[in-house]
Amino acid sequence: MLESPIVHPVAVLFLIVALGSALGNLRVARVSLGTSGVLFVGLLFGHLGMEVPADIQQLGIILFVYAVGLQAGPRFFNQFRHRGIVFAKIGIIVVLAGALTTWILTRLLRIDGELAVGMYAGALTSTPALAAAMDVARDPRVGVGFGIAYPLGVVGVVLLVQLLPRLLGVDLSGEEDSLSRGDSEGRKLQRRQFRVGNPACVGKTLAELQLHTMSEVNVTRVSRGGKVAPVRGETTLQQDDIVLAVGREEELDKLRILFGEEIEGEDLFNTTDVVARDVLVSNDAMVGKTLAELRVARTCGVVISRVFREDLDFVPTGSYVMELGDLVRATGSREECERFVRIVGQRERRIHETSIGALSLGIFLGVLLAYQEWSLPGGASFRLGLAGGPLFVSLALAHFGRIGRLNVRIPRGAKYILQQLGLVLFLAGAGTAAGETLAAVILESGIRLVAVGAAVTLVSALVGFAVGRYLFRQDFLTVLGALSGAMTSTPALGAVAEISARSEPVMAYTGVYPVALIVVTVVCQLLYYLL
Repeated sequence: MLESPIVHPVAVLFLIVALGSALGNLRVARVSLGTSGVLFVGLLFGHLGMEVPADIQQLGIILFVYAVGLQAGPRFFNQFRHRGIVFAKIGIIVVLAGALTTWILTRLLRIDGELAVGMYAGALTSTPALAAAMDVARDPRVGVGFGIAYPLGVVGVVLLVQLLPRLLGVDLSGEEDSLSRGDSEGRKLQRRQFRVGNPACVGKTLAELQLHTMSEVNVTRVSRGGKVAPVRGETTLQQDDIVLAVGREEELDKLRILFGEEIEGEDLFNTTDVVARDVLVSNDAMVGKTLAELRVARTCGVVISRVFREDLDFVPTGSYVMELGDLVRATGSREECERFVRIVGQRERRIHETSIGALSLGIFLGVLLAYQEWSLPGGASFRLGLAGGPLFVSLALAHFGRIGRLNVRIPRGAKYILQQLGLVLFLAGAGTAAGETLAAVILESGIRLVAVGAAVTLVSALVGFAVGRYLFRQDFLTVLGALSGAMTSTPALGAVAEISARSEPVMAYTGVYPVALIVVTVVCQLLYYLL
C-alpha cells in the first residue's frame, strides 16, 4: 500500500520549504528571515513529529557548500594570501571566547563538565567538536548538553547576522557600493597610452621585448604618423610610436620605465582601422587549450587583450587556458575579428550547459575527503565532515578549472540553483531534527542550561564581530561571513548570502571555517579536562 502523501518524507520536505519560503518573505520593520524561514518551519514540524530523512539533510549541506566553493574559488586563494592571518585570528579568538565563557558560567552555576562541554560544542554548532567531546568524556550527558545548545546556536547566529546591520544602522547598499568602487580602483583593468621614447625599445619587436616577463599587460594598438594599427608579436616599434596597453594599475605603471612618457591627450580608440569584439567561447575545439597552443595571433591576426570569467577580469598570456563560457575581448582589423568570431563560436546555448559528470566527480571527491581522518598532537584526530570536504574540493576545482581534460566549471545560473536547493534541503532537515527534541530537552534540563548555551553563542558571536570589525577593521560583509565561519554555521552563511550577493562573505567564511573547525575540536577536549 502507498503511504499517505501528507506524511510522505518528500511531501513533508517540500511543504516545509514552501511554508518556510513564505515565512521568509514576510517583513516586520523591514526585517525578514529570508531562506532561514525554512529552518523555523522545520523546527515546528519536528516538534509535531514530522521527519525529514537524514540523508536529505546531508545531501543539502553537500550541495550548498560545494556551490559556495565554486563561487568563491576563483578569488579565494588570492584573498587568503592577503588576509589569511586575519581570518585565522578571528576563528581562534571566537573559539577561545566561547570556551572561556563556558568555563566561567559552568563554575558559577555548578554545571557538570559533561553537560558543559556538550553545550559548548552545540553553541558553536560544531558536530566534529561533539564527536571529540564524546570521545574524551564517554558520557551520554555530552549529547544532552549538545541538544540543549545546538538549536539555539543555529537560530541565534542566523538571527544575529540578519539583525546586526539593522541594530547598528549599517547601510549594506552603501557597503556594497564602497566595495564595488574598490574593485574598480584596485582590481579592474585599465587602458593607458605610452609614447615610445626609450632607445632600448626602438627597432625591436614586441616579441623581442618579452613584455609578459616584466608586466602582466597586453599591448593592443599602435599609432604611427596618425594611423592606428593592431599589433602583433612581429610589430617593430619606432621612435615616438604611441602604444595602447591594457592591464591593472600597478602593472601598467611598469611600462613608464620600459617605454617612457605616458600620453593622456590622444585617444587611439577614435579610429575605424582597429575594432574590438567581445566573444563567448563556445567551440569545444578551443576549450582546454592555451593561447600559445591555439596560436590565435598567428591564425586570426587578433590580440586577446582581456578575459572576463565569473566575476573576474584579467590580462591573458600565452599560458592562459580557454574555458567554455569565457568572454574574451579580441582586438584587430574588422576582417580579423570576424574570422576569430567564426572560429571561437557564439553559440549561447552551449555555454549554459552543465557537465553532470564533472559535477558528480567533484562531489564524490569531496565526500571522500570529508571522512578522511586527520591526526592532531596528543593522539586526537578530526574529520573535515560533509561541510568541509566538499567545500575544499570545490575551492580547488574552481581555482584550477579542470581535472585533466575535464572542465569542472558550471554556469552561474546552475551554481545559484545548486546553492539555493542545497540550503533549503539542509535547513529543512536540520530544523526537523532539532525540533524533535528541543521542547523535551528544555523541559527536562531547565531554563538555566538553555540560558548558558545561548550566552555562549551570543558572547562568542559578538566577540568575533567586534574583533573583525573594530580590531582588524574589515568591511561589514566580510565580518558577517567571517563570523559565520568562526561559528561553523552554514545556515548563517546562507542568511548572509540572502542579504548580499557580494563574494566577500563567502570568501571570509571559507577562510575562517577550516581554522575554527580544527581549533574547536582541540579546545573542546582541553575544556573537558579543565572542567
